Amino acid sequence: STVLDAASFANNDRTRLQALLQAQQQTSDEDEAPGAPAAAAYKTHSTGILDVLEDLKEKAEGQLSELRKAETNAKQNYEMLKSSLQAQRGQDAKNLDEEKAGMASAQEDKATGEQELGMTSKSLANSQEELASTQAACMTTAADHDATVAGRAEELKVIAQAKKILQDTSAAAVSQTYSFVQVGARLRTRADLASAEV
Repeated sequence: STVLDAASFANNDRTRLQALLQAQQQTSDEDEAPGAPAAAAYKTHSTGILDVLEDLKEKAEGQLSELRKAETNAKQNYEMLKSSLQAQRGQDAKNLDEEKAGMASAQEDKATGEQELGMTSKSLANSQEELASTQAACMTTAADHDATVAGRAEELKVIAQAKKILQDTSAAAVSQTYSFVQVGARLRTRADLASAEV
């Protein structure tokens, strides 16, 4: 029974083998009894044993064939998996190289971008300084212009006042007309001319 449990027999085979062993045990018990055994008993037992052994052999060969097929399939699956993994490894290595190249290019672009940013920032600072200087100059010019306009307005006001004063003071003289003949008639001598100049 322990030997049968240790062997990997199917339940049906195990049952038949146990029946065979029990039959042999009973036969051996009967053989111990006095007298000669019957020849037919040996014949049926030997045929049963051969049938069981033949059946076990066929099953073992079937199992062996199935195991060989399974082994062949497992080997093929292994080879396919190995080939697939090797191809995947090659693709992964290629992708890694591409990623490294892309990363190097990105770092180069980053360095170029940082350099351009520095130059642009410097240019912006210069432009802002120029803008501040230009705004200050514009404010100064605008203040100068406002002062000039105010000065001209003041001058025009003074001129208008002077014109008015001249018009008011020379209103009587405007009504008189002078002629060089009249002046010439009054100035006949040098003494007249000297007195006219004074």
